[in-house]
Amino acid sequence: MGAEAEADVLAAAVIGVPPPGHDLPRTGRATLGATPPGWSLDRVARSHGWSGLPPSAYDPRRQLFHRTLALPDAGPLTVTVDARGTISWGRAAATRTDRREMRAQLRRMLCVDDDLSEMYAALTANPSLAWVAVDGGGRLLRSPTVWEDLARMLATTNCSWSLTRAMLTKLVDTLGAEGPAGERAFPTREAVVAAGETHLREVVRAGYRAASFVALAATEEPVETWYGSPLTDEELTAAILRLRGFGPYAAEGLLGILGRPRGLAIDAWVRVKLPQVLGRAAMTDAEIRERYASLGRWGGAALWLELTRDWYETGP
Repeated sequence: MGAEAEADVLAAAVIGVPPPGHDLPRTGRATLGATPPGWSLDRVARSHGWSGLPPSAYDPRRQLFHRTLALPDAGPLTVTVDARGTISWGRAAATRTDRREMRAQLRRMLCVDDDLSEMYAALTANPSLAWVAVDGGGRLLRSPTVWEDLARMLATTNCSWSLTRAMLTKLVDTLGAEGPAGERAFPTREAVVAAGETHLREVVRAGYRAASFVALAATEEPVETWYGSPLTDEELTAAILRLRGFGPYAAEGLLGILGRPRGLAIDAWVRVKLPQVLGRAAMTDAEIRERYASLGRWGGAALWLELTRDWYETGP
């Protein structure tokens, strides 16, 4: 993710740009429903940089997560979730069907129903990581659809975080369905295919990724079945790698967002941040791998949790 994205997550102000409609007088309310012990909106919303990418934003001071959802009857609607799990919105809409759908989408995004028992058992066996289960760590914010997570991950490849944010802002602003308050949902696959490679290259400024965005939107891979899929980690990784523009680093990141164990994904930010966290002058890649080797398939999750522990210790 890198230092630039970390700075976004640690910002004192709002992370990202709140979508239109977030500040309208509240006309409707619902509840997220029961949440598991240790679940925290703040911890999930700041688990990585997704919370600041359109059409989402997070206010860490007030602990409010804003998101424009695509709903069956209301169409694009900006909703807000607070730390207590109350969902609210600012225009009359939300039929019973919409309420069911918004709750389902938000529970998925906020990892409410993820079972982390296997990971907690593995990490608790290591005394230096026993805090993870106590603090309820390990949930990574995701999107309402696997398509959106794939598109976001593609936009992170070989570029700065500011460029990722700019690409996705243009993608949403030019191809997302628009609601009455000016809010825009994340574009559908059909909208991206219809727009074509020229729009992705010249308007979205996706560069060489333009063809990959269109290919991803048009893929026949059953990507929406990947969340909760019975595929093994290896089979799912192979399926991700079959997509144009996706290499091992992107595949590892997506596995984590889908709630799977992932690799260490050692990059320049990891090489600088981890020694700082552990109070060491420097660490080689071999030393980093050795630190997490005993945790097996949960080594990547442990690395990420150690790298980001100070995000919450310094938060609200």
